Amino acid sequence: MYSKTRAIILKNTNYSESSIISKIYTREFGIQSYILRGVRKGKSKIRASMIQPLSLVELDVYQKPNTSINNIKDLRNSPVLFEIQDDIIKKTVSMFMTEIINCCLTEEVSDKELFDFLENQIIDLDQKKMPVLFPSLFLLNLSKYLGIYPQGKFSDGTPFFSYEDGIFVHESTIHTASEKSSKMISQMIHEEGMNLKLDALARKNALESIVRYYQFHVIRNKKVKSIDILSEILN
Repeated sequence: MYSKTRAIILKNTNYSESSIISKIYTREFGIQSYILRGVRKGKSKIRASMIQPLSLVELDVYQKPNTSINNIKDLRNSPVLFEIQDDIIKKTVSMFMTEIINCCLTEEVSDKELFDFLENQIIDLDQKKMPVLFPSLFLLNLSKYLGIYPQGKFSDGTPFFSYEDGIFVHESTIHTASEKSSKMISQMIHEEGMNLKLDALARKNALESIVRYYQFHVIRNKKVKSIDILSEILN
């Protein structure tokens, strides 16, 4: 069946001497794999630069049901992401986002609200001034669509964020964030104190705490490799 869909490039794997198999998150079909023939030898009008991870594209595809790898008739960047490619900080954040999305999204199920959220986040990263808390805010907002959005609020009686339960609790354990990170997570959830002057170590620890929360509930203890590079670049 011939179809059109918007999509986000997630991962490319070399195939044969000249082709690429691309893992792509589509608005219409969820996660899909497509083969791009001749890309690595310049025999295709689709160039490798057009399918960098996190690129936003419009696809014309031949979509066959119950087929693991389908074919792309045409691909167009829409929009072209200039800042993400040229700005080292934004490029590093995009690497982190790509790794998280690859870990979290695995099903061939359409979720148009989730797709639209991710697309808008990518466009914001590319076209707007990036807040230093962008990676943490991205994770917290993404958690709404994954069904794991944290509940509750930091208070004197509940000063610790529980990775296991996704709520703020009264007692510190090996499965809770520090009090400082818990307060910062609560502020981001409830949009409180976003103009506070937060030191680099506090931002780093809060981001690592949110990633650990994801490891409990979504990515199942997989190591997020890009977080160390991201923390170094942002701080």
